[in-house]
Amino acid sequence: MNQNKWYLVEGNIGCGKTTLLDKLEKNNNFEVIREPVDLWLQIKGSDQKNLLQQFYEEPERYAYLFQTMVFKTRLESLDHQQVKNFRFSERSIWTDRFVFGKSCINLKKMNDLETNSYKFWFNWLEEKFFNKPDGIIYLRTDPEKCLERIRERARHEESTVSLEYLKEIHNYHEEWLNEWKQTPILVVDNNNDNDWDNILNQVNNFVDFTPITNEYDENLHFHNMRLEYDMQFKNFSVL
Repeated sequence: MNQNKWYLVEGNIGCGKTTLLDKLEKNNNFEVIREPVDLWLQIKGSDQKNLLQQFYEEPERYAYLFQTMVFKTRLESLDHQQVKNFRFSERSIWTDRFVFGKSCINLKKMNDLETNSYKFWFNWLEEKFFNKPDGIIYLRTDPEKCLERIRERARHEESTVSLEYLKEIHNYHEEWLNEWKQTPILVVDNNNDNDWDNILNQVNNFVDFTPITNEYDENLHFHNMRLEYDMQFKNFSVL
């Protein structure tokens, strides 16, 4: 029997995913798969603007292209044998489909033809190549805190990210994970910048006691999560 386990690390832009993965990577039993941002930055046009920058600056023009390349690079990053007992992936194809892709569709950043094409190939490729993970670790962080961290790290490509956009992405995470029933979810409050020992303890316990079988454990699912987070994020306006 294959004892390897695969977990997703999910959350908003600036929620702390990179810091958590840095800490998990120090454990010799853990394999970490980073979000392939470096590849997105390497793909440039004749104006030398990279793919991520183009998406943020002109989403209506580049949303479909960006989502296509994001899926391809995620698939490529996972396309090798798991060499350690535990694998942690930064985000997933489901984040793309039910968070960022959903945002592009709902805000008409992709037209109807692009939307239908995206759903068509996504559904086939998901069924063809992707098993469900053993669990999801969700770093729940207030959008205001995410924006603060984004400003502190000052990545050029993220300079146009607004609080409204972060609120939107936060809500889509909450909606998607509230409806996700396939695998257990660990919800971690990460509004405190210096709570990593506690967070690592939660993650280690979650990993150790999550069953290997595909049977869904209702007790581990956070079906009441919407009641816990601040309701102010449910009624935001999108520019």
